[in-house]
Amino acid sequence: MSRPSRPSLLRSSVLGLAAAVVVPVLVVAPAARAEEPPVAEETLVGELVQGYADPAPQEHLEDGHADGTLLSWVQTAPGEAVRVPTEDVADVEVGATVEVTLGDAVVDEAAQEGLEPAQEVLAAEVLAAPEEPAVAPATTPVNHPVTVVMLQPAGVARDGTTLQQVVDAVNGPVADFWEQQTRGAVRFGATAGVDWGEPATVGCDEPFQLWQQAAKRAGWTWLDNAHLLVYVPAGAPGCAYGLGTIGGSIDDGGLAYVRAPETNVIAHEFGHNLSLGHSSARQCDGTVDVRPCQVAPYEDFHDVMGYSWGPLGSLNAVHGNQLGVLPAHPVYWYAGARTVFDLAAVSGTSGWQAIELVSEDGTRHFVEYRPASGQDAWLATTENRPGVDAGVQVRAAAAGGDASLLLDATPSPQSRWGSDLQHSLAVGETVSLRDGEFALTLESVSPDVARVLVTTRAATAATEITRFYQAGGGAAGVLGRPVSAEVCGLRDGGCFRHFQDGSIYASPRTGVHRLSTAPRARWAELGWENGRLGYPVTDEVCGLPGGGCFVHFQGGSVYRSASTPAREVTGAVRDRWAATGWERGPLGYPVTSPACGLRDGGCFQHFQGGSVYSTPGTGTRWLSSALRARWSALGWENGRLGYPVTDEVCGLPGGGCFAHFQGGSVYRSPTTGVHDVSGAIRDRWAAAGWERGALGYPVGDPTCGLRAGGCFQQFQRGSTYWTPATGARWMDGPIRDAWGAQGWENGPLGYPVTDLTCGLPRSGCYVHFQGGSVYVSADSAAHAVSGRIRDAWAALGWERGLGYPVEGSRAVPYGETQRFQNGTLALDHRTGQVRRI
Repeated sequence: MSRPSRPSLLRSSVLGLAAAVVVPVLVVAPAARAEEPPVAEETLVGELVQGYADPAPQEHLEDGHADGTLLSWVQTAPGEAVRVPTEDVADVEVGATVEVTLGDAVVDEAAQEGLEPAQEVLAAEVLAAPEEPAVAPATTPVNHPVTVVMLQPAGVARDGTTLQQVVDAVNGPVADFWEQQTRGAVRFGATAGVDWGEPATVGCDEPFQLWQQAAKRAGWTWLDNAHLLVYVPAGAPGCAYGLGTIGGSIDDGGLAYVRAPETNVIAHEFGHNLSLGHSSARQCDGTVDVRPCQVAPYEDFHDVMGYSWGPLGSLNAVHGNQLGVLPAHPVYWYAGARTVFDLAAVSGTSGWQAIELVSEDGTRHFVEYRPASGQDAWLATTENRPGVDAGVQVRAAAAGGDASLLLDATPSPQSRWGSDLQHSLAVGETVSLRDGEFALTLESVSPDVARVLVTTRAATAATEITRFYQAGGGAAGVLGRPVSAEVCGLRDGGCFRHFQDGSIYASPRTGVHRLSTAPRARWAELGWENGRLGYPVTDEVCGLPGGGCFVHFQGGSVYRSASTPAREVTGAVRDRWAATGWERGPLGYPVTSPACGLRDGGCFQHFQGGSVYSTPGTGTRWLSSALRARWSALGWENGRLGYPVTDEVCGLPGGGCFAHFQGGSVYRSPTTGVHDVSGAIRDRWAAAGWERGALGYPVGDPTCGLRAGGCFQQFQRGSTYWTPATGARWMDGPIRDAWGAQGWENGPLGYPVTDLTCGLPRSGCYVHFQGGSVYVSADSAAHAVSGRIRDAWAALGWERGLGYPVEGSRAVPYGETQRFQNGTLALDHRTGQVRRI
């Protein structure tokens, strides 16, 4: 059965960067090969890291269309990275672990501007996919902690900027901007700072070593949502205005340096850390999107990820949608329809703030209304130095560095591209997108609402859901006849349609997928797409053992079989179940839903063949039904064993299995049953070799309440006894039996004070007790020796003198005697003397 791939659980070094699914696009001059002899090929393994070197405002004004170069490195260790040409790794996901074979040095535009030369990639093999970002729980209002380090590169003098200026920028306007624009999802805050000190030993040409030295000074370590911001002096040669690494999601952190304590550049680099590319403009010759066209990097002056070097406007809908913070909005992929939408201001908090248009080839456009109000009020002030316009704007989502493209809805001929900064729709005018697939008409505009008519081409009359349904056989297929109309407007642009025997759900991010009524019913109980499972990401797959079927969702899976109901499995519990072999493993299908709220934040789920338990402190562990039953009898996690700290492990001698718990272990075998072992008794059993040692498996559970606080446990070939005064001691069968004949711990011998000790002549063994000893050998049975007779025997050389005892002591007039292999000892109670007879 095919499964979706699972992300790697391994994180790279301290300065490793989170993954982002980015198709790199290089927009600099073609690379020129260095005039040097070819170097020997070198192979290394590391993580692919990318970042943007962003130009300063004056650099843009001087260069006209200066772009932020997308740079690539293979990081092999903290502070150790080799720069490679971005185009050489275009097919590798950022954050992937990759093995690369390197060739000659490459002097590209970045090297000409002071960065170390790149090295040609002759071959690349992905060893591990990027990992899924994990979110560290926020314990303060700040959930994206920032460490600020003031650091001058080698040979550069510090400037007049203070640590407090940078911290104030982070904690003030930068934090306010991102918290507002993400609706509280991102809350930046400077939680640590390091002031100017000794210069670094490297320059900006080696940014990873620069960051590593800053991290060492600050004691900064990697967390998935933590940021390291280095301030370098404004005039530092070879340093970009800002350089930020690309994260994988809104939950990621990252590395950045800036040359100014300005809100816009710090907020911009943090945007890269959160996974965002640049906001650029796309102009076409007299049309909105028909070639010839050009992309002007950064020239979306409205957006923080463009040239927002003055005021910060509202985050555009493309970026808001990528981060998952764009409010619910209509996603329009219907064909042959005309619909009027009332758009509210993108800077507002209510109404439709965007229309998403999804074309047949998957291209996405976002229509938004950006009046000169709220966060965009600057558009009507003297701060609007570029002279860009307010109004209804269209942006396209794109792959690569220019992730958001502002389209010119009032297009100019190519000769006027450089001076045309008016991009908003004109009232009463209609513009066409995607060769007529969509048409937009701005019917009216007020300060609060813009009314937009969207028309789609009638030639493509079938929706994605309809096409999917028809491809599956229509009414003759597994779903039967439709029982509802197609409904859209769900979270993240989702749509659905119900049928006799199931439903089809679609969303832009998850695609179109089918599920039957059984998993749909369980999904509905959990809140549909708004619950913890999110949208389905696979169709329902059947044909599993026992008539089983499953559907994978964004946040977990739902499984069912002929004998088990539809149950969801999520998170770490699902991962552990998967590791055991899914439904084909020892656990079988789930029979309950996940349940949490146990002690210490514990959660559990029961399966046909056992259970999976999880806590933050002990991890996620599975047990079979047999071990679970014994654990249950002891009070589950609230009993003396606590939570399991290992999975159940089998393959022991005699078909044995075990699981370790916080307070002990449970062992089982086909011939001995299931028993728990804990504390000092378990430790002594372990010292004797566990189940492979002299004692074998436990055949009883621990029993306490004996004299002097004693406890004992029986094993296949002996027992272990414990008291606070004597510790845990073990002995085998013959000696144990002889001790028992004396009355166990209540007899004259008391408790054992040594373990069974062997290796004496003629295969002899002994155990010392509080009141004597028991000896056994190959040619003598086990007998107790105590008191003054034992002392005399010891004085004569123990078993090497009189030999082993061959019987216990016998009462005689005025005393007692005990016979040994080589003689007899007699004790006279009147005198206390022992003599050999």
